[in-house]
Amino acid sequence: MASDKPSLARIKIKFPEQLWISEIFRKYPDIKMEISYFLPYDLERSIGNSVIEIMHYNVDSILEEVSNHPSVFELSVLEKEENKVKFNIKTKDPYLLYAIIKYGVLVDFPVRVEDGYAYWRLISSREQIDQLLTLFEEKKINFELLRIGISPYNIEDDNYKLTLDELNILDKAISSGFFEIPRTISLEELANELGKSKSGLSVMLRKIIKKKVLFEK
Repeated sequence: MASDKPSLARIKIKFPEQLWISEIFRKYPDIKMEISYFLPYDLERSIGNSVIEIMHYNVDSILEEVSNHPSVFELSVLEKEENKVKFNIKTKDPYLLYAIIKYGVLVDFPVRVEDGYAYWRLISSREQIDQLLTLFEEKKINFELLRIGISPYNIEDDNYKLTLDELNILDKAISSGFFEIPRTISLEELANELGKSKSGLSVMLRKIIKKKVLFEK
């Protein structure tokens, strides 16, 4: 039945003012940007890792400003042309990512960014998407639901299925508040409760999160 099929929601979300993306769009409103992916890098310090491509006639100045922004931990250029650059960037603001993980919603990358808004395509059950959007409303996140309907994509692929051990780890992390902001349990405490090493749990969580967030056609 159609109601059993996953939904595809298209939403636009305003980036918080303290992030580098908001500042760059204020200074360079004609910039074109795309987020290739965004995943956790350092779970203990809540640092995310993204690959981003921008197009602008002044990429050198933009790179310098991004590198020096207080929300940026590290930036490395992957590819560079005269008016286009692709770079890897590590930043601290995992709220949207953690909310998506908590409700089991896949993101269809790449994500287009215009005027400081990210245009997300989210794939999951209608119930889980509704729960995520309700959370956005409660947290007063600036977003707009553009469209929602039945997804044309299949998410029953084995690439997205977790093993029993992975399911137990994810359930424990969610119920213990590991993905809350602020976090109510540390990575080390969670590892102790699960009987795993901190480094081993970190590796497993990154693998789980990739399965639960990164949608690949």
